[in-house]
Amino acid sequence: MEGIDISSFAKERLIIEKDRVLTYSKLICPFECLYCFTEDLDQEQSKDTVYLSEAQFKLLQRLPENIKTIMIGCDTEFFQDKKEAISTLDRLSNLGKDISVVTKMSLDEETISAIKNIHDKITLNGNLLVLSVSVPCFNSSLKWEPRVPRVASRIEGLKKLSKQEIPAMVAIRPLIPDLETSEIDEIVEKTSPYAFGYYSGPLYLKNVNDDLLSREKLDGLGVDIEEVEPSWMPKGNKFVKLTNSILMSHLREKVIGSGKQFFEGAAQGIDFLRNTKK
Repeated sequence: MEGIDISSFAKERLIIEKDRVLTYSKLICPFECLYCFTEDLDQEQSKDTVYLSEAQFKLLQRLPENIKTIMIGCDTEFFQDKKEAISTLDRLSNLGKDISVVTKMSLDEETISAIKNIHDKITLNGNLLVLSVSVPCFNSSLKWEPRVPRVASRIEGLKKLSKQEIPAMVAIRPLIPDLETSEIDEIVEKTSPYAFGYYSGPLYLKNVNDDLLSREKLDGLGVDIEEVEPSWMPKGNKFVKLTNSILMSHLREKVIGSGKQFFEGAAQGIDFLRNTKK
């Protein structure tokens, strides 16, 4: 990419893709979701690390104008340490970039108040702070996300963000390929009053495990199974990509029917807000 040495960023686990940079921390996520890809990344996750290293921050300060968005904490739960998360966001707020964060946490009033203060500062600078609340399943959450705050509490956090006029999306990502359509319907119905949009994407696994997802059932559902090396992950990570196109179409139709926007990812949602501001 013109004007930037991508390799120097990649060495520090900053992945440049199109007009965004994704940050990888190696910080262990405490939730252990069964669909999570971070445990299988070709890098050693650790408790003895930080959201953003000094080396990473210095590189982010050098980002050219054409890199518009920083997507922070792509391999962990960003708000697992709320004080550190707020401090990191505040530090990034002065870089003149849009910032995207995804969370599964139940956000309390104090944290949302701190996010609101940073949001207002970023907005005054002409940029965006956008949060995504992750709700990839509903009734089956106990199976897939046994250690995550319950869906109802995540939706409460989404309500609080909406009340503070902090733009938020719902991430139904990954799209679990054998999810019942009734779960998708319930997620959208319960969250659509509080989000401006939704996005989703395939499930990435190191291997297809019959104990987790029956290959026979996947075949019966017409799920596409493909070996890939995702461009948005650190180099050298090969995964099996599971795509249920029929289920994705149902989700898209449900979202659009609710009067909300459906995006391919968080970056497209931020583009939508950016263009809306013009």
